[in-house]
Amino acid sequence: MLKDPDITSYTARRTHRTYTPAFKAELVATCLQPGTSIAALASSHGMNANVLHRWLKEHERTGCHQPIAPTPSPSMPEFIPLRLPNSAPEAVPVELKVELRKGPLSMTVTWPIHAAAEFANWAAAVLK
Repeated sequence: MLKDPDITSYTARRTHRTYTPAFKAELVATCLQPGTSIAALASSHGMNANVLHRWLKEHERTGCHQPIAPTPSPSMPEFIPLRLPNSAPEAVPVELKVELRKGPLSMTVTWPIHAAAEFANWAAAVLK
């Protein structure tokens, strides 16, 4: 048996907390909202998250802890389409413009873009 008066403070009994049905219903309703962290909610009310988990299990099993008044859910704003300003499409070059150099020789060639493959063959032949 403990005789030391300093040690008796460590052996004091814990008090059992009681919660009103309205409080339980409010917390259960909050937990059922999407994105709610049960641990954060329990911590913010100074209670153990396991108690809140037990209340949720009881609610799922028996339907007890019904909310007294419906809690308003945060309303999401409707989708609002935005119109982008009509901008002129970027001008696409219709010609290739290439400067070729081989030794002292230098020339600038302009070629239609739709015939780029023929230009590649021509440039390869010229640069040989």
